[in-house]
Amino acid sequence: MRGDERVLELLNDILTFELTLINQYWLNYRMLNNWGLYGLGEVFKKYSLEEMEDADKYIDRILFLDGHPNLQRMNTVQIGESAQEMLQLAMAREAEAVDKLNAGIALCQEVGDNGTRELLAEALREEEEHLDFYETQLDAIELVGLQGWLANFTLGASEG
Repeated sequence: MRGDERVLELLNDILTFELTLINQYWLNYRMLNNWGLYGLGEVFKKYSLEEMEDADKYIDRILFLDGHPNLQRMNTVQIGESAQEMLQLAMAREAEAVDKLNAGIALCQEVGDNGTRELLAEALREEEEHLDFYETQLDAIELVGLQGWLANFTLGASEG
């Protein structure tokens, strides 16, 4: 089934975004574990694996629409030098993902591609949950201070 070229381009753009987040979140996970922030590291590990599952769904959809998934392209991986900076960078990326997905849903409605629209709507809910987690953590840092907040993640007790 041949898909709309604009939808295929959109799916490849989102795939590029997902591939970038997989790497960014995985490196965050490894760095945080190295710093002893195991709980927060596990959250980033979980999110990295979720992004990998999402990327697989986009690849599958692109192939279904007779397109060519582009796995050679990746955006710049943004790595924070502290846990707080990692959260800020991740929050910005998730906000960007929400915008891309909303625009994609509108495009899919315009061209009548309900299968892709449903895929993007499901992904949108997941990205909104990630965005909410990052916002909540940054709000918590303001409430309890950085040191109090960091203590919550040293034993691996917290998970997003």
